[in-house]
Amino acid sequence: MPMAQKLSPPSFTRQKAMVEAQGISKQFGNLEVLTTIDFRLDSSEVVCVIGPSGSGKSTLLRCLAFLEPYDHGSVYIDGQLLGYEDRGGKRVRTSEKRVDQVRASVGMVFQHFNLWPHRTALENVTEALRLVNGLSRRDADVEGTAMLEQVGLADHAGHFPESLSGGQKQRVAIARALAMKPKVMLFDEPTSALDPELVGEVLDVVKKLAADGMTMVIVTHEMGFAAKVADRVIFMDQGRVVESGPPNTLFRQPKSERLQQFLNTWRERHID
Repeated sequence: MPMAQKLSPPSFTRQKAMVEAQGISKQFGNLEVLTTIDFRLDSSEVVCVIGPSGSGKSTLLRCLAFLEPYDHGSVYIDGQLLGYEDRGGKRVRTSEKRVDQVRASVGMVFQHFNLWPHRTALENVTEALRLVNGLSRRDADVEGTAMLEQVGLADHAGHFPESLSGGQKQRVAIARALAMKPKVMLFDEPTSALDPELVGEVLDVVKKLAADGMTMVIVTHEMGFAAKVADRVIFMDQGRVVESGPPNTLFRQPKSERLQQFLNTWRERHID
């Protein structure tokens, strides 16, 4: 449990941001994996987070959703403090019920799908609609079918995960997250577990979401995708934000030597 710390009231900019983190840090034992990260995401903005393995990208995403409690700093979702509350000017851990209330506007898509193997694609999408949102099975099926149609899988509603390709499984996972009508979507390396020929079908769905104005944070190793879809790219290394900016600037005119090295290594690996 992190030590209590005084909180300043939300600023005007924090109220306007869809997601805002101020000075968040995270340790696993003696290893500091995030160091004083400041992050802001505006409504309808798409931010891609890139960096080498072990740089803290996925941990940042998990802290933004409070799947990993951050040790210091503050995370606000649509103006609401996530994970902690102010009691007498000090920060204390809030209840899981309150965490769920604030986190309800956040959808998350993981690397490895996390689908129920004994439930069909439609049942995977509708489970939370019935159990969390209280929809009837009929209403949940209507909503779930619409979400599967949005990701191009309406004709696979009755299929079980074992009969789906990796790309189809990931699209079901996206439909499941979208069904809860989140205000912001977090993607943790959504294509890293896929065969190369299946990557495009998932990225196409994410591109469509971006075109439709969905607010998103995407941890990715797909530099070409980040260049096309992101409003802003953040480069992380050793638990810190090294550089951030529009993709055209970041990829073509990197300021830091570390980012130059990272991009050069990536280009060398992707030369035909």
